[in-house]
Amino acid sequence: MTSDFSIAGRVRSEGSGGGRFLTYDDVEARLVEAVLFHRRTETGGWPFASDGPWHLIRKEMFVDHDAGREAARMPRVPLGKGEMARMREAFGWLLLVPDDYDRRLIVEAVKLLAKGYKRVPWGRIPWAGAKGEATNDALRMAYRRAMGALTRRVNARCGA
Repeated sequence: MTSDFSIAGRVRSEGSGGGRFLTYDDVEARLVEAVLFHRRTETGGWPFASDGPWHLIRKEMFVDHDAGREAARMPRVPLGKGEMARMREAFGWLLLVPDDYDRRLIVEAVKLLAKGYKRVPWGRIPWAGAKGEATNDALRMAYRRAMGALTRRVNARCGA
């Protein structure tokens, strides 16, 4: 019994990779890109629920305490239609992850990568390890499994 996987899982739309398989690194890069795009939007925060009233203290972040005056805000460059579509598509991929813990692990890791880390500092995720992954290696492996499954689902969903 043989199977032909030559066209299975190919991504059709130009925004998703232009008719090629998306690799693990492609999916991770698109999620990081989506976080960076979202930071350029009006809210600039994460689109999912947060645990604090950050909108109340946001102004304080832009005050130069030494000089006693407000620092100049960096202007936000608005997103184009293509960038907005890529951001929404990538955030929509997170709905393909059935397990809440895995989705949350992906979100936290991608947010850290968007901050400029080359590798995810697993010790910076305080709630991680709730499923028994007590070590950084176990968290890394759980993340790799979740991202691998997400990559397969994205390719299957957008397949030809």
